[in-house]
Amino acid sequence: MVVLAAAVLGLTALAGCSSDDPGQIRVVAAASLVDVMEPLSAAYSDEHDGAQVQVDAAASSALVQRLRSGADADVLITADTATMDRAVDDGLATDPVVVATNKLVIVVPAGNPGEVTGLEAFTQAGTRTVICAAEVPCGRAAEKALGAIGGTPQPMTRAVDVRAALGAVTSGEANAALVYETDARSAGDKVDVVEFPNAPVNQYPAAAVTDEGQEFVDLLVSPRGREILADAGFGLP
Repeated sequence: MVVLAAAVLGLTALAGCSSDDPGQIRVVAAASLVDVMEPLSAAYSDEHDGAQVQVDAAASSALVQRLRSGADADVLITADTATMDRAVDDGLATDPVVVATNKLVIVVPAGNPGEVTGLEAFTQAGTRTVICAAEVPCGRAAEKALGAIGGTPQPMTRAVDVRAALGAVTSGEANAALVYETDARSAGDKVDVVEFPNAPVNQYPAAAVTDEGQEFVDLLVSPRGREILADAGFGLP
């Protein structure tokens, strides 16, 4: 949570003004996008006469709930299509387009002190593993992966979002977590990656919440936007 909060604060500082200021748009994005949003925001600013982008990153389900409660946003990007579908059904966003993909992987602390070799560790009580909450896209993907091996999740805790799950490993609190490939990449040499067969791949749809947000969605599907996403480790649809 501390890692994610710091990242979000950094991106808010990048914006430099409130969402009510002219020349600014507000993007609410899945937690796993927090790192790539900085270069995407810079690209948008370059192409729109210095227009600023305010980014709020959190679990996809939490973002949709905020929009239902009246929070302001111009663009919504979720880490799966099911969450976006609910937002569209509620009239919160229109015409989503898949802009990226991301694969689930196991991360362990550098050196793998818990000797985690596969998904079985997440089905055994006492192995100090973490997966995301069931209502969060990374949690649903984790349960899908564990269900495919006939296992029942036995994590020591459920994380509020994928960055919290990653933080449990980088802090040494957990021996393993199920996160996205890009999150593992962002942790650098603090973690090792254990891949497993038939890993779920999530699609990331983006949708305009307001007319002003459409140009940011257009950036995401443009050659420049796709290059930025690919450089950050995301797959392309």
